[in-house]
Amino acid sequence: MAETIVKIDSLVKRYKELIALDHFDLEIKKGEVFGLLGPNGSGKTTTINCLLSLLAYDKGDIEIFGEKMSPVNYGVKKRIGVIMQNVAVFDELTVYENIDYFCGLYITDKATRKKYVDEAIDFVGLEDFVKFHPKKLSGGLLRRLNIACGIAHKPELIILDEPTVAVDPQSRNKILEGILQLNRDGATIIYTSHYMEEVEQICSRIAIMDKGRKIAEGTTEELKRMIKNTETIT
Repeated sequence: MAETIVKIDSLVKRYKELIALDHFDLEIKKGEVFGLLGPNGSGKTTTINCLLSLLAYDKGDIEIFGEKMSPVNYGVKKRIGVIMQNVAVFDELTVYENIDYFCGLYITDKATRKKYVDEAIDFVGLEDFVKFHPKKLSGGLLRRLNIACGIAHKPELIILDEPTVAVDPQSRNKILEGILQLNRDGATIIYTSHYMEEVEQICSRIAIMDKGRKIAEGTTEELKRMIKNTETIT
């Protein structure tokens, strides 16, 4: 049995009358590319924010790497890489300086940090843009920079919240290929999206969310078998 990396038990999050998460459960094993699929407003980003202790929740338990997650559990946070939906980089810094800054939050040894930063730049294909400032980059390149900042310190768990929103097909394919490579290199991945074709392409297991609840879970094939087709068009 693979080690459990993430365990969420009966998570409830309310915003006054609105129930954003309704007794939500989730278990993710080491080495998985786990897809959280659902429409906008289904609770995907709320789940991620609760998981990272960026958002207080009303009920439930969250464990990461076998430890109870809390806002001050920096030992666990150090082992996580996060790429949120909104690009979060410094406009005043170049591509290289941005990646170096975020890597430096976790890696203090200068030689190791330089090696990790160079590897992250190579990984996302930004070698020709290291001296550029973010405002000079296209949307797709900005997304790649955002990913490099989140993975440069070589985290064991990587969370990507809709990283391909509003990017061109070439950048999108580059991002998806990169995610699979990170997984092959040993990282466990949580990938949120509302694009079925993306999670089908890269995820080993998928949970479908709607209105704060998990309505189905399984591999792509298992989910397909749950649907009773009444009509087939070829």
